[in-house]
Amino acid sequence: MTGAPLVYIIVLNYKRKDDTLDCLGTVQKMDYPNFRTVMVDNGSGDGSAEAVRAAFPDVEVIETGKNLMYAGGNNAGITCALERGADYVLLLNNDTVVDRSMLTRLVDAALSHPDAGIAGPMIYYYPPGRPEGEVIWYAGGIVEMWRGLVAHRAIRKRDTGLFADVETTGYVTGCGMLVSRPCMERVGMLDTSFGMYAEDTDLSLRAEGAGFTLLFVPDARMWHKVSMSMGGEFSLAKMRRKAASSLKLFVRYARPWHWLTMPFLMPFYMAGRAALLTLRRIFLPGR
Repeated sequence: MTGAPLVYIIVLNYKRKDDTLDCLGTVQKMDYPNFRTVMVDNGSGDGSAEAVRAAFPDVEVIETGKNLMYAGGNNAGITCALERGADYVLLLNNDTVVDRSMLTRLVDAALSHPDAGIAGPMIYYYPPGRPEGEVIWYAGGIVEMWRGLVAHRAIRKRDTGLFADVETTGYVTGCGMLVSRPCMERVGMLDTSFGMYAEDTDLSLRAEGAGFTLLFVPDARMWHKVSMSMGGEFSLAKMRRKAASSLKLFVRYARPWHWLTMPFLMPFYMAGRAALLTLRRIFLPGR
């Protein structure tokens, strides 16, 4: 790729040293010709920063000294990236591994859509290479304010090749999010007031409101271990934090007419999630 834009990859770590090392190992093997990697350590105190410096001397390490949560930690990395002249910033969860061509495909898609502000890849459940077929975690995002719903499309479904083309989406998950410099400069960074969860949807909606397009790029692929820092996909801690952040998001973006239906429909969605958690704990204890 001649004249490839400079991409800064931000990997946030909080006491998940081994996951971060696995993630960085795949990041450093990507075929994109012009990227730099920054690992932001959110005050882990477990030797993560030292381990990354030893294993990956080319990775810049930023130590925040305390847990700034998802938004604050990533914002430290984004600030560094913009100061160093990044054309794009890729926010990447540390509990992921990436396909060798993922970044190339994301940047190609973004360059092919001049109004693109944020682009996200296809994300599967870890581990890669399942013989029965990859299981989708994210294939685009759905935002429906009228019923209080923010959700991943096709989550937990086998990938049967339904998604082949780059398309617009409701939001891009912060698990893997390529954001352009003009988008960041116009709409700002992640909102630290959310604490955890919904920051990515908030950024997506702000970008869309500023005239940027949100893209889902299915041939860019990565795999997610899913909420390792919060105790797993269906942990009570995750569910509580997600519910609180979602309510804040709806209060911020819902229009008056959405409140005619949302207060009645959102509890059913929340109850469905709670029922799923209960069944998971009964039939799959310890997972």
